[in-house]
Amino acid sequence: MADRKLQDNGVSGQPKIAAIQDFDPPTRPKRNKYALGCAVLASMTSILLGYDIGVMSGAAIYIKDDLKVSDVQIEILVGIINLYCLFGSAAAGKTSDWIGRRYTIVFAAGIFFVGALLMGFATDYAFLMVGRFVAGIGVGYALMIAPVYTAEVSPASSRGFLTSFPEVFINGGILLGYVSNYAFSKLPTHLGWRFMLGVGAIPSVFLSLGVLAMPESPRWLVMQGRLGDAKRVLDKTSDSLKESQLRLVDIKEAAGIPEHCNDEVVQIPKRPRNEAVWRELLVHPTPSVRHILIAGIGIHFFQQASGIDAVVLYSPRIFEKAGITDDTDKLLATIAVGATKTVFILVATFLLDKIGRRPLLLSSVAGMITSLMLLGVGLTVIDHSDHKLNWAVALSIAAVLAYVSFFSIGMGPITWVYSSEIFPLKLRAQGCSMGVAVNRVTSGVISMTFISLYKAISIGGAFFLFTAVSSVAWVFFYTLLPETQGQNLEEVELLFGTFFNWRSTQRKLKNKEGGEGQVELLETLYLSTSPATLPCHKHTLLFEHHKTKTMVADRKHGVSGHPEVAALDFEAPKKPKRNKYAFGCTILASMTSILLGYDIGVMSGAAIYIKDDLKVSDVKIEILVGILNVYSLIGSAAAGRTSDWIGRRYTIIFAAGIFFVGALLMGFATDYAFLMVGRFVAGIGVGYALMIAPVYTAEVSAASSRGFLTSFPEVFINLGILLGYVSNYAFSKLPTNLGWRFMLGIGAVPSVFLALGVLAMPESPRWLVMQGRLGDAKRVLDKTSDSAEESQLRLADIKEAAGIPETCNDDVVQLPKRTRGEAVWRELLVHPTPSVRHALLAACGIHFFQQATGIDAVVLYSPRIFAKAGITNDTHKLLATIAVGFTKTCFILVATFFLDKIGRRKLLLSSVAGMILSLMLLGVGLTIIDHSEKKLIWAVALSLASVLSYVSFFSIGMGPITWVYSSEIFPLRLRAQGCSMGVAVNRVTSGVLSMTFISLYKAITIGGAFFLFTAIAAVGWVFFYTLYPETRGLNLEEVETVFGTFFHWRSTMRKLKNKKVGNGDGHVQLGSNGQS
Repeated sequence: MADRKLQDNGVSGQPKIAAIQDFDPPTRPKRNKYALGCAVLASMTSILLGYDIGVMSGAAIYIKDDLKVSDVQIEILVGIINLYCLFGSAAAGKTSDWIGRRYTIVFAAGIFFVGALLMGFATDYAFLMVGRFVAGIGVGYALMIAPVYTAEVSPASSRGFLTSFPEVFINGGILLGYVSNYAFSKLPTHLGWRFMLGVGAIPSVFLSLGVLAMPESPRWLVMQGRLGDAKRVLDKTSDSLKESQLRLVDIKEAAGIPEHCNDEVVQIPKRPRNEAVWRELLVHPTPSVRHILIAGIGIHFFQQASGIDAVVLYSPRIFEKAGITDDTDKLLATIAVGATKTVFILVATFLLDKIGRRPLLLSSVAGMITSLMLLGVGLTVIDHSDHKLNWAVALSIAAVLAYVSFFSIGMGPITWVYSSEIFPLKLRAQGCSMGVAVNRVTSGVISMTFISLYKAISIGGAFFLFTAVSSVAWVFFYTLLPETQGQNLEEVELLFGTFFNWRSTQRKLKNKEGGEGQVELLETLYLSTSPATLPCHKHTLLFEHHKTKTMVADRKHGVSGHPEVAALDFEAPKKPKRNKYAFGCTILASMTSILLGYDIGVMSGAAIYIKDDLKVSDVKIEILVGILNVYSLIGSAAAGRTSDWIGRRYTIIFAAGIFFVGALLMGFATDYAFLMVGRFVAGIGVGYALMIAPVYTAEVSAASSRGFLTSFPEVFINLGILLGYVSNYAFSKLPTNLGWRFMLGIGAVPSVFLALGVLAMPESPRWLVMQGRLGDAKRVLDKTSDSAEESQLRLADIKEAAGIPETCNDDVVQLPKRTRGEAVWRELLVHPTPSVRHALLAACGIHFFQQATGIDAVVLYSPRIFAKAGITNDTHKLLATIAVGFTKTCFILVATFFLDKIGRRKLLLSSVAGMILSLMLLGVGLTIIDHSEKKLIWAVALSLASVLSYVSFFSIGMGPITWVYSSEIFPLRLRAQGCSMGVAVNRVTSGVLSMTFISLYKAITIGGAFFLFTAIAAVGWVFFYTLYPETRGLNLEEVETVFGTFFHWRSTMRKLKNKKVGNGDGHVQLGSNGQS
């Protein structure tokens, strides 16, 4: 039919003349009142959480006075409900799939009713905690079920408006809680807080009665095979009969029911349950599900991590810090906060479907960042002022109100709207329960630590921290969250799966009425979806599109078969844009390196306090600081075999898990021996991390941007160092016995994010080929290459290296038996070819000189260096180390853009030359200070400038190039083991230096130590100039051909540059020479 319409050009084929009214835009349907009523009743469940948050902010004041409990016990009491609610959230998915969404709401209300009564009648702190436990389970159920039911009952045209209602009722509950505080504040202390908590049982009763007027979710009814009931609910909750039919078709398709089946009750296919659903969600997710999971968990995490519960729960304390001392006035101020939140959440409900989720979310978070910053400034000024500043008090109160306003108009409701509409039907209950779990855990952590946090870093510092978290959230939302406004829940899935490239997918979705966009969209989806899961009509479209493109290609050749040559055929190809998908994969993999960086940075400051607290000697401190590098050898040695066995991706999770355990052990250490055990475990994790990050990054990167991308592990090492320095300063105000434990223990946090981030990563294409999974490898290469042609070339190179014939294009193949274990090590060490020997010498050499030039001595012992330079105050020393970390991080970011423009070799030689000069000046400055009886300001300034100059030159070349170079020069079959050898050399050298530096500078003076590093750096420069060829722009398989001629590599490079002569002449010459 479509072909015929294209050919009908005569009179008979003329379309009938359209009337004017045919072009009138359709009128917007009125909002469905029945769906509105259902959404209101279901969303009332959320009032339970809101009331508890609001009422506890005031009740905590009276509980503390009545039960004589500490601030820490109040923190736990307030925040523990968020952890208890995890039990409810975890069980809610299964419960709602079993008894239905409707009766799960009744169940939630009943549990909270019991919990509220228990809290109201509590006689002591333990009894009160029992009530919090029961109420928490009810809150967990309520939080999961309300947005799920509302999303499933709402039509697409008003889904944003209706699914924002849970957040509306949370705010309504908060306001009721604040009013309850004020209303009962005049009662005797021992009665007031009990009435405040006990009266929370009343909303539960009305909620249970309201459920009688609600229908069951149409999606749950279809999942039970009750099509007739589902159709009746959809007819009532849709904007039109046509929309009702379309929604039913979509739900039936998602549930695996044939479209033509219209029976009242049907036997549906056996659906995956329990382990199978969780396996699809977590263990083997599709790219689409993986993207959705990251988006859903991320938005829930940042909603709470931006500090909303700290403001709502502890607003009386914040107002007290701002200068309001009377309890009644504080409670009135909290009512103003609750009223503001409620008003703006009501405004948000009308904007969600007009403006859209994404613009509203980004604007909201931007406003929150500004408000939090102003609040931090106001509270800091008040904290440091001896007398009351009215303008600062006004600024702080206005900032609190502005913050809750911006939160309520975007971040608050959109979190629930977005997370409830992006999960596929079969995974929705479990996916939403995971989001709620993250939400409540984050809320619990913040609410149970906020008092301790602001005592440690000041109240202003706490809000500056929330400002930073909100800034990260804005970037996350801008990068990864597409717009979902106006699409049905099944169409929303199409937007996910391309991660950083979702914008192009969205453009294709918008152009689908033109045909081409729809086909391109389906092609994109086809790459990340099993053909078995695609509907039949999508297969047809793809086939027709392929035929059309073939016909167009044939027509270009004319009758004779010769191509019609156009001028544009001779235009120079444009430089491809940097591949965003490969960029995202690299970022996630490189985050592994933050583990080492954090440990290096944090130990430089923690060592000061460990020495004072545990009363240990300088030798023990040296061993403690440096031994991690020796322990990491175990991880590095095992990482090659592990990554070949379970894959690069899961090796990263393994590394993060080991470091997580190690960081916790260090944080809870009671003595030096216990601390060494923690260092041992963390060291193994660091060894794994250091080996796997550059290998994965090199294998996933296109040749055009491999230098840029493989420098990222070093970027994150520097970022980790900076975070470690900041952690030192942040916790330096705590008591000595707590400060260093917090510094070390908090290092477990990055591991959690790292393990979650791996969910968004594909496996390395080279590892997939080594497993015979050519189809999976091709799909990854298509996404990570700059063009389809490059993807094919990369696949051909990898197949050749793996011993697979070029003509083999099966999805899964049986590979020839690969050498493992002893055979690989024999090829690497016992009988290496000239090419392998050259590569091994280059990799071990660059890793040795990176550490032997003294970088870890400067980074780990910078407080001691600054002390020798004349800075005696501990706080000033820690601030100076932050300057070092900041400088390193800035220059490493600059280096990432130079690597693929200037090249590895030029940047490396320039970098080492700068390091030589800086080390020499540092040695001069410290020697003069050491031999002078009075303080010489110019020598102190020279020493400080030299330290900053040294880390700058290191970070712009030697730092990142070590990892870039060593990860790209080994053949595929030897890459994992070769890189692990380089990392082993790196860690041994670092360990020797860090465990001997104090003894070294005591033996030859601090200046003499840096003169020694100057000499080593000079030898390194000669070594690099002589033996290191340029590898920029070559694919990983071509790099091998450059090695093997040692001092004559320049002639080999010239032959490689002449490859354009005679369609491969250069390749022939090069190949013969390279093998000699």
